[in-house]
Amino acid sequence: MTQTLQEQAKANALARFAATGPDHINCAQAIVAFALEMMGEDPDLVLTAHYLGGGIAGMGEVCGAVTGAALALGIRDYYEVGSDSDTEDPTRDLLKALLRDFTGEFGTRRCAELTGHDLSTPEGMELFKKSEIRERCSLYVGWVCDRISPLLAQAGASA
Repeated sequence: MTQTLQEQAKANALARFAATGPDHINCAQAIVAFALEMMGEDPDLVLTAHYLGGGIAGMGEVCGAVTGAALALGIRDYYEVGSDSDTEDPTRDLLKALLRDFTGEFGTRRCAELTGHDLSTPEGMELFKKSEIRERCSLYVGWVCDRISPLLAQAGASA
């Protein structure tokens, strides 16, 4: 059975997120990696999401999968409509819906509440890495990939 582009891009992003070595990327980077693969754009742009993981620099704020989606859709808009600030902004409404739905699905969008760990401390990060909670973060990443996929497939088709 052949995987679709969406399935392959999602599997690749989740594999890199789950990796423990040098191939590991954070939750926000996983979303951006997924988007870049879906759109056929430069995979090195995944670095743009480096500081969004762990709720922005590990401070436990908004989940990196959600902030990664905002960045991924911004990248999509850049490639799709350029940097013209006078264009319509349907992406804003899509992101608002994603935020509402994420919160409805998981009860919060704050990383610290989703993980139950203070990722801003070395001790909290170590506890998080050793816990099964980290596996739950793959669920958030996969959920966001599924939600933004149709928006990215449209961009990739028009490129």
